[in-house]
Order: sequence, then C-alpha cells, then structure tokens
Amino acid sequence: MYQPRYPSFNVSRSVSRSVLGQTLEDSAPRGQALQSLAETDSLRSRFFSWRGASGRRYVCSVFQSGEESFVADVTNGVVIGVAREGAATRPVCVFLAQERSYGDRRALREIARELGVAEWHVHFCADAASLRDLSASLLN
Repeated sequence: MYQPRYPSFNVSRSVSRSVLGQTLEDSAPRGQALQSLAETDSLRSRFFSWRGASGRRYVCSVFQSGEESFVADVTNGVVIGVAREGAATRPVCVFLAQERSYGDRRALREIARELGVAEWHVHFCADAASLRDLSASLLN
C-alpha cells in the first residue's frame, strides 16, 4: 500500500463489503473534532483528531482546500487529504510531507482536484511509523 516513489501517498479504496454484519465503511475508524474546542467558534474547525491502527490519537491542524501554500511548506509531518460528504469526513490520501518537493503547491492542487480533497489535515513532527499507523487505520 505504501509507495516510496512519486506519487508517494496512499489512496483510499472505498469498499462497502459486509464483514460480520457491518459494512467496511461503517466499521472503519473515523476521526473526530476535538471536544475541548467544541465551544469555540474560531478554533473548532482548525483541529481534528484521527485514530491510528495502534489506537494512538493523532491531533491534526486543518487547512481548507485553497490553503495548499501552507501545506506545501510543511517539511515534517503526515498529511491527510480529506473529502467531505455532507457532514461526514473521509480520508482519501495519506503521505509524509518530507517525501515530496518542498513548496510544490501545484502538485497538491492536482491531488486535491483528482481525489476531491476538501481539507488537508496535518499531523506535525511525524515519522514513517506514524504514516504507517494512520494509513493502516484510515485507508483500509
């Protein structure tokens, strides 16, 4: 699933097979808004958390589509491309920021367009182990 060459990101394969009475989409781990920020208008939409396959919680900064210039300048972190379907969020790609060209806004815009990315969630100071943990949880 993880590809070290360009494009070096994992892409979600949305499957709705039934497993033990639940569809895979229903049983897939999902992220959530931070409860501690629920009362704040200015911050609640800027942070989100995802659970890795290990159960570890990863708090991410949220950048809207159109803010690729900020995401392109990230040098150390895991970047999650997220599509919105109504109120639901669905991760569509995950990659390490340090594996792509620094400042490549055009490539991020292309990824966003091709995969329907509405938001970029960035977990700063992440490593390859974090990428594997999040990918295993979010893109299966």
